Amino acid sequence: MADEPAMTAGRRKAVARALKKKPTKTALHYTVSMPDPSSHTFHVEIKLSGVGDFGVIAFPAWTPGSYKIREFGKNVSSFKAKGAKFELLDKQRYRIGGDCTVSFDYYADELSVRTPHLDDTHGFFLGTNLLPYLEDVNGVPAKADYAVSIKPYKGWKVATSLKARGGAYRTDDYDVLGDTPFEIGTHEVKSFAVHGVKHDVAFYGYGNFDADRIVKDTKKIVEVQAKNFGGLPYDYYLFIHHITPDSGGGLEHLNSCVCAWPSWKFKKEDDYQRFIRLVSHEFFHVWNVKRVRPKILGPFDYSREQHTKALWIMEGMTQYYERLWCARAGVTKPQMVLDSYAETIDREDNRPGRKVMSLEDSSWLAWTKLYLADENFLNTGVSYYSRGAQVGLLLDAKIRNATGGKRSLDDVMRLAHRRWGWPKPGFKDGEWEALCEEVAGTKFTALWRDHVRGTKEMHYAEFLDCYGLEFTRDKQGNESWLGITTGDKGGALQVTGVHAEGPARKAGLQPRDEILAVNGHKVDGKSFEERVGECKPGSTCTLTLFRRERLVTAKVKVAAQPAGKLKLQVSKKQTPLQKRKFRKWMGPG
Repeated sequence: MADEPAMTAGRRKAVARALKKKPTKTALHYTVSMPDPSSHTFHVEIKLSGVGDFGVIAFPAWTPGSYKIREFGKNVSSFKAKGAKFELLDKQRYRIGGDCTVSFDYYADELSVRTPHLDDTHGFFLGTNLLPYLEDVNGVPAKADYAVSIKPYKGWKVATSLKARGGAYRTDDYDVLGDTPFEIGTHEVKSFAVHGVKHDVAFYGYGNFDADRIVKDTKKIVEVQAKNFGGLPYDYYLFIHHITPDSGGGLEHLNSCVCAWPSWKFKKEDDYQRFIRLVSHEFFHVWNVKRVRPKILGPFDYSREQHTKALWIMEGMTQYYERLWCARAGVTKPQMVLDSYAETIDREDNRPGRKVMSLEDSSWLAWTKLYLADENFLNTGVSYYSRGAQVGLLLDAKIRNATGGKRSLDDVMRLAHRRWGWPKPGFKDGEWEALCEEVAGTKFTALWRDHVRGTKEMHYAEFLDCYGLEFTRDKQGNESWLGITTGDKGGALQVTGVHAEGPARKAGLQPRDEILAVNGHKVDGKSFEERVGECKPGSTCTLTLFRRERLVTAKVKVAAQPAGKLKLQVSKKQTPLQKRKFRKWMGPG
């Protein structure tokens, strides 16, 4: 082989300059516009640079905090790449041939806290909904400069927790971008400060709510939670409230949250208290979930399910605390908090599924069980939210009793934040439970075995004794019980669930049976309850049904269940020590 010609001096200088030159930094600049809101269609353009010879952009399959595969790429249409070729690899990924400008339309007509929505009143989306990420070699979001420019519809404004620099909202971490909500419209914004940190509350929609009361109570909740943790872990926070007739639910984010509530569910005090508990719940996720979390919950793999056994900690403890923060802030009376706990206990301790599914299994299977629950979930599963909150009741009391009232679950949450709080790595399986035992100075082996990994019945004697409480019923005697749940389906009274341990199951009733009559008399939703209530326990009740358009008669032997609501209240025999413990529990912590 002949020798290659020597490199010229000019060529050597050019190569040297190229080697010294820093590679172009990877960047994605999104521009989101909404030229015709009534079409429910966002238009998105992405300018990609520093991609190299080729890259892969992917739409997330799910969004953190909502453990269900939603396939956000399914609403994409008219995908184009200017300046490079592209190839659709699968349901959510596109391979592009280097730096280019990508554009697509995105149909958004599902109003929820988890999904994008655009109409003539507003636009809303999360980063995971609308903004695809660039994959790294491992198939997860690459480190890059992510910038978002919003072109609002005429007269609209933008509310978001992401900081703006140079005319765009920017971050170098897709986990932050994906976790960011954007509210675009004519929403009302009210503000308050805690520890010198600005908090905005954006109200979208309409209803009989009192915005000033909501802001006032929210500030109190922020103050009491900040006091517990010794400050705030952010420099700005945004509450977004969606208030429309069919709204409901909430979703937490790193420096913001979105709460949705029905328009006309504010005037009754019970309804308002449920709403403000939702606000308390989502805000507590600032610490529990967004900063203290199992390792798998950040950084994220958005392409598939991310299983963890610890959702009972993330959501169950949050549901336990949502009520306490309201009481400690002076927003909710202690008895209303006790009523709420009693409601949870009464419901969950009568679910047949409590004998079938453990809390760890409920957490692990959230993707297919809780978020895709069928009509038989009553009999086969439990909610890691509610059942987890029950464990929180027991655990907090155990820690207080073990330490003579010197420590509590509050200390566990504070220490967990110091030890694992984001951006530190999350905790491993078993580490949170070990931290509880470290704080208490004793083992809780039976609690984890029986009520977290097992399905044994819960007993409340230690909890009741800690604070001087007792259970009662607001009515005496028993009520007639068939063991079914019902609902209005297209104007028809339909069986929505059949209790595995109830008499209706023995009589052969099935979900989706349409109830026509009780003992030969036509019924609707209201009169059905009245007619059944007139049947004495032990008697036989004849139900006339349609089952898949076939007329069926079922004879149900009426059973009995305790009358009225379960009540949790302070005992008249409460000792001075129990009274002090109760005040500390419901007080500032």
